[in-house]
Amino acid sequence: MKILMPSLHYPPVIGGFEIFTQSVAEEIGKTDDIFVVTGRVANTPRKEDKNRLRIIRTSPQELKDLSYSSSKYILGTMIWIFFRSMRIIRKEKIELIHAQGFLSGILSYILSKLNRVPYIVTIQSADFSVYHHKLDIKPIVRFYEKMERAIFVNAKYCHAISKHLENHLLKYGPKNTIVIPNGVDTKKFVPDPDKFSTRKKLGFDTENLIVCVSRLEHKNGTHDLIEAAHILDEELKGSKQHGFKIIVLGSGSQKDKLREMIEKYGLKEKIFLLGSILYSEVPKYVAAGDIFIRPSLAEGFGNVFVEAMAAGVAVIGTPVGGIPDFLKDNVNGLFCEPGNPKDIAEKIKKLMNDEELAQKVITNGIKTAREEYDWVDIAKRVRDLYLKLITNSK
Repeated sequence: MKILMPSLHYPPVIGGFEIFTQSVAEEIGKTDDIFVVTGRVANTPRKEDKNRLRIIRTSPQELKDLSYSSSKYILGTMIWIFFRSMRIIRKEKIELIHAQGFLSGILSYILSKLNRVPYIVTIQSADFSVYHHKLDIKPIVRFYEKMERAIFVNAKYCHAISKHLENHLLKYGPKNTIVIPNGVDTKKFVPDPDKFSTRKKLGFDTENLIVCVSRLEHKNGTHDLIEAAHILDEELKGSKQHGFKIIVLGSGSQKDKLREMIEKYGLKEKIFLLGSILYSEVPKYVAAGDIFIRPSLAEGFGNVFVEAMAAGVAVIGTPVGGIPDFLKDNVNGLFCEPGNPKDIAEKIKKLMNDEELAQKVITNGIKTAREEYDWVDIAKRVRDLYLKLITNSK
């Protein structure tokens, strides 16, 4: 098989799409020809070969901030990806295009029309008003929905990473839909048998360590986590549980706002914004924690939750988007109410105080991650879909 993946971003840029694209491309690239065409990133080679996977980076400028892409970078990169993809399709006789989200979907739709090559599209988000709350303006929303309809209706298959997202797809009347979730590398995300020693080496020697991996954007609810920390700080003073710290891995547009909140509440010794951490380093930070939480307001799936489960950490999430697909309340994690800092604080305290419950959700979380969400199995399901489409189109 010969598959093209035009994608605006690819690791070292980190997010749900980037992890999905890399994990699937590397696994399927062991046996089939995969071409990833993506934007340039500082200190990253223009071309990489790994087994039968080829990564081509092309754009008029390099991305230096891994958490933010300017509109100029996006537009220029899309144009360059389009023309490089055209050459690869014709030279390599590409059999299928796999679009990664909205912008990649636009490119794939046009490339498909011009070259008569079928495409599938993967979506990992749907709540436009939450993900892009600053752009929640009727003309923009209408244009976005019109473009989505064209992308979905013309795709041979629309792939959603959760049931929530499949329901979003079905509103547009696509030809075919399929749910294949995101996954976790169960060889990298593993429990740490000496997490107290690890957290001390990382500089966070504390009785209770709470971890959040998140882009600092409105939709991820990190502002609510800081409000919850303020409540905990007030309620736990003088108790054993008051020895808690929260580390947040990731950067984004709300960074300054969150720093101001931390300063306002006097939480500089409690909450630490670590900024962008290399993905290869993330597993040790996660496994060093006792509790993982991201109080999302919207979530297509939520790789980070399953990664935390695999790492043997008690997970707290919100019942939004694709999270209920894998998180079962009081079984392999706890639910907190979205946008409710008081409830977030209560759920953190519940895990701190109930060791038996914490161990139960940790044990069940590890089982869920290993048995249902290993990337090797997920990639096999994607490859089976490729084979089905290519065979049927011949």
